[in-house]
Amino acid sequence: MEIRHLKSFKTIVELGGFGRAADHLGYAQSSITAHIQAIEDALDSPLFNRLGRKLVLTETGEKFLPHATEILRIYELSTENPSTKDLPAGRVTIGSPESLTVYQLLPIIKEYNRLYPEVEISLKAANGDKLCDYLRSGEIDVAILLENTSSNHSDLIIETLTYEPMTLIKPPLTTSNEQSDHTVLFTQIGCSYRTTFEKYLTENNIPIKSVLEFSSIEAIKQLVMNGIGISLLPTITVSSEVKEGKLSGIHLDNRVITTLLAYHKNKWVSPALRVFINLLKEHSKELPSKV
Repeated sequence: MEIRHLKSFKTIVELGGFGRAADHLGYAQSSITAHIQAIEDALDSPLFNRLGRKLVLTETGEKFLPHATEILRIYELSTENPSTKDLPAGRVTIGSPESLTVYQLLPIIKEYNRLYPEVEISLKAANGDKLCDYLRSGEIDVAILLENTSSNHSDLIIETLTYEPMTLIKPPLTTSNEQSDHTVLFTQIGCSYRTTFEKYLTENNIPIKSVLEFSSIEAIKQLVMNGIGISLLPTITVSSEVKEGKLSGIHLDNRVITTLLAYHKNKWVSPALRVFINLLKEHSKELPSKV
C-alpha cells in the first residue's frame, strides 16, 4: 500500500467517483482502479459499493477513511520544505450565497490575498443545501451558509459565525402605514431572507398586493429605491443606502439570520484552508451582531 493509493482513495471519496478522481489526479481510470484494488487486497475487504449510479463506502471504507486521512496529513507535514511550511499555498474553493460574498467575504478575501498571495482563491455562488452538496462532492472546500439549510448534515462540521440583523426597507420618504400598498419583493424560495420576511408579514398581518421574486439583492434594492415595493434584507446589505437617504429602513431587533461555517468532517484541512477559516472567524468577531 502506497501514499498514491491513499491519495486516490481519498480523492474518490471527496469527488464521488473513479473517473473524477482520475481527472483530478492526472491518472488513467485504470490506474485509479488498480490503486483501490491494492488497498482492498491489503485489507482483504472492498472499500466501495455501487448502489445504482451512486458510489458509497462499505463499512471497511468508512473505518479506513479517517486513518488514510491522518496518514496523508502526516506525510504532507513530513515532506514540507522547512523554509516554506508556514506559508500557505495551493487553492481554496469557497461556496457562499451572493449577499455574503459581496458584503462579508470580499474584504476577507482581499486581506487573505495580501497575506498569502501564493494561494489561489475560487468562489462558487449557491444557496443552502446546494452548498452542502458541493462540500460532499468536493467541489468546494468550505461553505458559508445561512441558517435554513436542512438539519441532515451529520457528515459536515458546522459552526456559528455571526448573527445578521435584518432591516425592513421601503422607498424613501414613505411612512409605515403606506407599506401595505406596496408590492412585496422576495428573494428566491428557500432563501433564509425570504422565509424570515414571510414570517414577518404573517405575524404583522400585512396584506400582499403582489409579489416579485429576484435572486439578486442589488436588483431588489434598486426596485425599492425606485418606489417599487418593500423588502426585508440583512442590515449590512442596506446600511449605506439607508444612511444616504436612498432607502427608508426600519431595523428589526427581533429578526436575525444566523451565518454558519461548514466543511466536510473527513476533509483534510490544508494549511491554506486552515488559515482562511481562522481569518474568517476573526473577522466575524468584529462584525456587528445580535442574538
